[in-house]
Amino acid sequence: MNKKLFFILIKILVSSALIYWILNSVSLDEVFASMASAHPGILMVAFLLYFVGYCITAIRWRLLLRTQGIDVPLLKLIQSFMVALFFNNFLPSTVGGDAMRVYDSWRFGGSKTRAVAVVFTDRIFGMLALMVIATLAAMMSEDVAKIAPNLYWWLGLTLAGLMVVVGVIFFTDKLSRLLLKGLANAPVTILRKLGEKLTDVVQAFHGRHDVAVKALGLSILLQVNVIIHFYLIGYALQLSVPMLAFFVIIPIAIVIMMLPVTINGIGIRESVFVFFLGTYGVAQVDAVAFAWISFGFVITQGVVGGIVYALRNESVSPKNRLG
Repeated sequence: MNKKLFFILIKILVSSALIYWILNSVSLDEVFASMASAHPGILMVAFLLYFVGYCITAIRWRLLLRTQGIDVPLLKLIQSFMVALFFNNFLPSTVGGDAMRVYDSWRFGGSKTRAVAVVFTDRIFGMLALMVIATLAAMMSEDVAKIAPNLYWWLGLTLAGLMVVVGVIFFTDKLSRLLLKGLANAPVTILRKLGEKLTDVVQAFHGRHDVAVKALGLSILLQVNVIIHFYLIGYALQLSVPMLAFFVIIPIAIVIMMLPVTINGIGIRESVFVFFLGTYGVAQVDAVAFAWISFGFVITQGVVGGIVYALRNESVSPKNRLG
């Protein structure tokens, strides 16, 4: 058995164990009844917010591509992102979509190195925005200290780390040189590889302060859109959870679901929402219904992305160079 297959089997086992544990404490009939009780109009609005997110993501991606002298129509980037979601949802990891976006960034006219740099930087801004929102919301929420007293430290350290990475990429020359030199001489292989990737990113974006500010602003707007999407699902289910709570719960839940320990977050998704929503008095049945409706939306957008992929033109020749 090769290593890749072994890890896939481990993920399947972890997902299965978590789902079994969750379903042992709830009735499937009650979960389905809760899902059926959700307001369809509100759910439709929640689903349509995905398309708002596609547009924001495409604008951010285009901003980063333009710094590399590549100009691509927004519609092409939206279609590419939808295809990436298909690969995210129907491959046993969340990196398939990133690989597709790297491929498309290269196909649109970038070098392979710069294509990786663009997608890596795009991801970093997404994570930074998540942590900014979660940290600010946690500071304003009185419930956080009761639910997870050490959460402030975890959020603060993660936010600080991401800010250092962004600073290295876009701002500080001295810190960039010191960090990249340290990573290049690191005794651990994974750190040396990270140093190589970060070197490529720094070469692609260093000094573009205007791009950093715009990309962060778009990323925060995107994450607010995601949080409102989840809030509307809760509202459709008549969950008595304040909106501010979602600004804490959702960023943390997204980060946890990205951990490569299950098949696309299956099992972790249910466990996270049962825990966090439960602290606000939401019954396990309703929390699982919330998780499954959100997962149903994820699968649906993946199917739509698959249709876009099947219909798109696979030309590898366009070189959309500015100037």
